Amino acid sequence: MKVNGPQVLERELRGMKKEEVFLSSASDPYQPVEARYRLTRRCLELLQKKEFPTSILTRSPLVLRDLDLLRKFRWVKVGMSVTTVPSRRFEPGVPPLGRRIETLRRLGEAGITTWVSLAPVVPGLMFVDLEELFEDLREAGVSAVSFGILRFTGYEESRRMFEEAAQMTTAEALAGREEVVERLSGLVRRFGMERTADEAWWRPDAEEAVSLDSFGYHLGSGGEATKDPRS
Repeated sequence: MKVNGPQVLERELRGMKKEEVFLSSASDPYQPVEARYRLTRRCLELLQKKEFPTSILTRSPLVLRDLDLLRKFRWVKVGMSVTTVPSRRFEPGVPPLGRRIETLRRLGEAGITTWVSLAPVVPGLMFVDLEELFEDLREAGVSAVSFGILRFTGYEESRRMFEEAAQMTTAEALAGREEVVERLSGLVRRFGMERTADEAWWRPDAEEAVSLDSFGYHLGSGGEATKDPRS
């Protein structure tokens, strides 16, 4: 944990061009330790003060602690990470799916734009009914869903651990992925959600639409704001 993250971020923001900050892709900004150290909140306070458009991705209801601060943002949206295997076996220590959906509902009721990152999707392991999931997300007020199929490129140890836990090969887990992608795309359309979002969603005159996974800047583990290599 980088306890000096807010100080590093404050320094990095000086003179930086105003672009979207994604908090965060590498690790959850609301891990249990955040309840004690409040590093994410302190970073959010800086971003709100400087009026940086901010997108949050988490799996934790702890984000609700910061509702008072989120309401002060001029531009902010909060995403919840969901997988097709929301069980202790594959997601130890992660809040249950029901709590995550309830968190989205409460955020929406507070006027916060919400979205869902449905990833990884494991075609061979569907512990959720996709139809029911999308119905729940729509009722919770979710506006957009981005989804991604399971992949282990460059993460051989993760692949080995997955196959051991799932008791199947990666090839078996990915069987039927084309059909699943087609079904998910259809569900996004049918439930009136967006699969893509405007890269500059905070700019009224923006026209170019890109993936929800494409953001201007990422907040690193040390608090430094770095350009997303994918953008």
